[in-house]
Amino acid sequence: MPYIGNTPAEKYAAFDVQYFTTSATASYTLDHAVANELDIRLVINNVIQEPGSGKAYTASGTTLTLSAATAGTDTMYCVYTAKASQTVNPPAGSVGTSQLADDAVTTIKINDDAVNSAKLSSTAVDNTNTNSTLITAQTAKTSLVDADKFLISDSAASGALKYVEKQYLPSGALVSVGSQSGTVDVANVTFDNVFSDTYTRYMMMVDYMLPASANVEMRYNWRKSDSSDQTGGYTYTGLELRQGTTDEYAASSGGATNSGVLTHNIQTGNGEHGVRALFDIYRPGTVDGNATMHYIVGRGTYRSYDNDAVQAAHFYVSSNNYNTTAFTGIKVYFNSGNVNSYKIRMYGVIT
Repeated sequence: MPYIGNTPAEKYAAFDVQYFTTSATASYTLDHAVANELDIRLVINNVIQEPGSGKAYTASGTTLTLSAATAGTDTMYCVYTAKASQTVNPPAGSVGTSQLADDAVTTIKINDDAVNSAKLSSTAVDNTNTNSTLITAQTAKTSLVDADKFLISDSAASGALKYVEKQYLPSGALVSVGSQSGTVDVANVTFDNVFSDTYTRYMMMVDYMLPASANVEMRYNWRKSDSSDQTGGYTYTGLELRQGTTDEYAASSGGATNSGVLTHNIQTGNGEHGVRALFDIYRPGTVDGNATMHYIVGRGTYRSYDNDAVQAAHFYVSSNNYNTTAFTGIKVYFNSGNVNSYKIRMYGVIT
């Protein structure tokens, strides 16, 4: 049959039900007023009663009258058949997953605080998926590394920290294994237990500040598992490109020394100097057969803060000839100790 106006919204219908507390009486009060007893269906002790005068019950307005009094042990309820409650919303708990279309629920419909760590599984990171999202993204991170996972994204737009397993990182990725810094004169800085067979190559980044009145040579010793130094057997070859001297370069070398050289004497005479050097460390925690060559390749520059000029660039290769010990650490020290501040960072390199 045609109609005028908007299409009516589909509705969900349910009948109101009233449960009574029975006693030895024949009169009860209804929650909703009715025209007569035909507007309700009365059930006593699970038996449907016949409505009408001279029958089981009559009703008018909010008064329900029984033909015989009930007992306190009886059960009684009525269904308001003439009063169906209708709503355009489905009843609570009536919608299941089969009623939802795929991808129908978006983040727009989810409160910001609705999903927390309690709702996420501890196995939510997929080892084979480089886009896996770390479940502890709400926790403040103090390191780039979380167990065997490496931070590859910290996007404020996405609001998620992305981690992947080390084995899925590209070759050359860096994994922090240690860092030390200070703002007072220091003679040496020791990193114990940073090398292992996890990596065959490491990178060490060294920054330090020199006063204007001292020369500093940076050297190193390998550290053993008992936290002692490896002394003897070091060789090195270095090349220094200088500025402001008659020599464009100076070469140096040494053999069978008690320590390896990382940078040669840094000349200070033009004011405070800053030094930055990078070192590739090869196979410190590895021994193949009877002996292994452990060696360091370094390069660096130092800059005068008085004239803002690069004073020299260094290139060094230093090694410990075919040692049978797998080293677990390194001690970096300065021959004069006159270092105003320093920061040394150590990384394992994915290969």
